[in-house]
Amino acid sequence: MIESKLDLYIDGLGVNFSGFQAVSNFSMVVAHGEMRVLLGANGAGKTTLMDMICGKTQSTEGKVFLGEQEITNKPPHVIARLGIGRKFQIPSVFKELTVLQNLSVAAMKQVSVFANLGSMKRQIHMDRLAEVMELTNLNKKADHVAGTLSHGETQWLELAMLIIRNPKVILLDEPTAGMTADETLKTSRIMNDLKGRHTIIVVEHDMAFVREIADKITVMHQGKFLAEGRISEIEKNQAVKDAYLGSGGIA
Repeated sequence: MIESKLDLYIDGLGVNFSGFQAVSNFSMVVAHGEMRVLLGANGAGKTTLMDMICGKTQSTEGKVFLGEQEITNKPPHVIARLGIGRKFQIPSVFKELTVLQNLSVAAMKQVSVFANLGSMKRQIHMDRLAEVMELTNLNKKADHVAGTLSHGETQWLELAMLIIRNPKVILLDEPTAGMTADETLKTSRIMNDLKGRHTIIVVEHDMAFVREIADKITVMHQGKFLAEGRISEIEKNQAVKDAYLGSGGIA
């Protein structure tokens, strides 16, 4: 029985690609409302792990639970409906629609984009849309076409499109990639505002950003669990230093 206060429970998860063990016997428990950062060198298995959580990649061993419900190897659309939202490194938005229209479409339950646009006024409460745009620094961009946004603003829009669906768990793959220093700072503020509202797992390489947002860090190495703890603990962990951080620590 998985405790209800846990949003995500991974037990011995792994995947073998034609003899290559990309992730092996990996376990992790993430509490409700926690901001967890996955750390590790390129090829450590972080993105593959995220792919298995959301159903994009089928695991060959272990189990994944969302709360008390097992979601191991369920289709991605089923996992999404159960409450896991995924944002990839390269944002995917409707570039020809405005920010407000993108959010309205994201919040709809109908499949057809045009059906969604036609019924958005009936189904979406404007206060909720305004709240999410304010949270993601897009409140002054509501009527701007998405294709005209900066890279950072486009990243925020895709994050907003996840938030509007109110998922239990949000998976973020390098959310600050390609951002300016100012955009990265604003993104850290967004992340901290989201704490407690959603359970968030972040794959990130920007150590300054990690320091700003992480409640707890889980370190992967060669597809396996290496260490876990708060930033101060991870910085002092000799195994982590040897495998990834070096002498500089998280700076």
